[in-house]
Amino acid sequence: MSPTLSAVIVAAGASRRMGFDKLLTPLVGRPLLLHTLSRLRTSAHLAEVVLVIRPDAREAIESAVLAPFREEAVDLPIRMVDGGAERQDSVRLGLAAVEHRDYVMIQDAARPFLTPELVAGVLAAAHEVGAAVCGHAASDTLKRVDAAGRVEETVDRSVIWQVQTPQIFRYELLVRAYEAAVADGRVLTDDTAAVEFVGEPVKVVPYEGLNLKLTRPMDWHLAAAYMTCGEAGSPQGQRLRHLMHEINNHLTPLLGYSFLVGNDLPEDSKGKKFADNILAASENCQEVAREMQKLIRELFPREEETK
Repeated sequence: MSPTLSAVIVAAGASRRMGFDKLLTPLVGRPLLLHTLSRLRTSAHLAEVVLVIRPDAREAIESAVLAPFREEAVDLPIRMVDGGAERQDSVRLGLAAVEHRDYVMIQDAARPFLTPELVAGVLAAAHEVGAAVCGHAASDTLKRVDAAGRVEETVDRSVIWQVQTPQIFRYELLVRAYEAAVADGRVLTDDTAAVEFVGEPVKVVPYEGLNLKLTRPMDWHLAAAYMTCGEAGSPQGQRLRHLMHEINNHLTPLLGYSFLVGNDLPEDSKGKKFADNILAASENCQEVAREMQKLIRELFPREEETK
């Protein structure tokens, strides 16, 4: 039997930098947290989900997020546990609630662009060394700055990577690492840091795809724009395709009727002129519809059009 993978989703934050409860706020028609969970369920490796939440959000999450999610993923167990004061407290509470204890994935609730391929890549690296994380090499110039905002030095970015989630571990390794780090009084904002603390290796899996964490309002706008225009098969693209299909359905008989009526009327009659004008207008509408279809394909590509 292959090792199982459990997911701990950290969703107990207060969204202070965003300025509103981002996880429950609709993003392109669905709560942000539901976007993340829906992406997560596409992984074939997942055995269960533990959602670590703020106690005061339990009822809202149950109705707005978990009810529709369970309709999507009827065979995937998911349950909520209350979080703690710090992120590491929430992660440890989530770990304690895990039932399948081979490998565990820690995922930020506010990263809604997870893919099955990303999970599979990080999981393969975790099978190899015990702990793995996705990330990418730093591309901006990095400065070390003091409390007054003055630059102290320029950091060599060639050896600096920005890491994200998912982060995947052998279950017993992460539990042991956190126990040691907490006993030492450390406060950690990254789970791989606990593994580093106990001297175990962590492998970074390069990932250049979009894996945005929605932290500030600008992140929210970027995510909405990508979901609306950038993703194959977006709901908006599907809706526009349907509307264009309906327009063409109405134009086709209009073109035919105006042509037939025009042919049956005397050449110099008023009715003939009206029929010809209707035919010309219908042909112009058909040309506009073709241009609109072309634009829709560019803005909202289907999955097969992006391959």
